[in-house]
Amino acid sequence: MFSIVICFDHLPEMKLSTNGRGNLHFIERSKLVNQAKDEAYFISKEALSKCDYWQSPNKARISYEFYTNDRRVKDLDNLISATKATVDGLVLAGIIKSDSGWDLSIGKADLIYSTMKQTRLIIEAIEE
Repeated sequence: MFSIVICFDHLPEMKLSTNGRGNLHFIERSKLVNQAKDEAYFISKEALSKCDYWQSPNKARISYEFYTNDRRVKDLDNLISATKATVDGLVLAGIIKSDSGWDLSIGKADLIYSTMKQTRLIIEAIEE
């Protein structure tokens, strides 16, 4: 089973989470979504250029690692929902074929206390 790790040097924008969307004007939301997609696209393309074995699998599993340097309460379900646009960027870059539930399953999600803020998406190819 092959895997690839895509790293971001921050946590997801919580205004894009399920709980954060309510107070967001659609223009501001659109800008944040496009920024997250673009960032994921370019970081993914860079990762693909250094990884000669990865080919977009028909079925994949995505796991999440959220690193934070504070102990404030963070809900994993909101952190994951805030990465929706990021996952769309992975599709655009060719890391995964689709984010449909038929093609992508959710693995584990961890919140880890660290000296930095970082988001890691671990994508594993699933053999059919």
